[in-house]
Amino acid sequence: MSKDKLKEAAKRKSPSKNLVALDGTLDSVDKIAVRVVEKGRRASPYEIRIIHKDAVREHIDCSNPLCSGGGISLGDILRDMVRSRQTDFIGTSFCTGEEVPHPEVPEPVRSCRNRFEIEATLRFRH
Repeated sequence: MSKDKLKEAAKRKSPSKNLVALDGTLDSVDKIAVRVVEKGRRASPYEIRIIHKDAVREHIDCSNPLCSGGGISLGDILRDMVRSRQTDFIGTSFCTGEEVPHPEVPEPVRSCRNRFEIEATLRFRH
């Protein structure tokens, strides 16, 4: 894929605000550790590690250049953990986007096949 197409794909992905920290979800959390590794087409070679509540992201974007509107909601996972007072989570979330081979050529669209392996640990205040 050309550099222009990669830049165009990057523009389609809008940055998400840190809504998890802003909505008070993590107020009852004393310590947090999150690790996210993307797997699949042109997946990011870097893992995301979060150890500060202020660094938590609501959404993690998919790195697949053909993916439109994809990624995962880390915020949803953390809100579920806090709601149920779950201290550990290990699981896989699949990208919610769709692969668009070329925006001007109508072709069948398929779900993005990238996935995100997630490990999260929360320690609650007593």
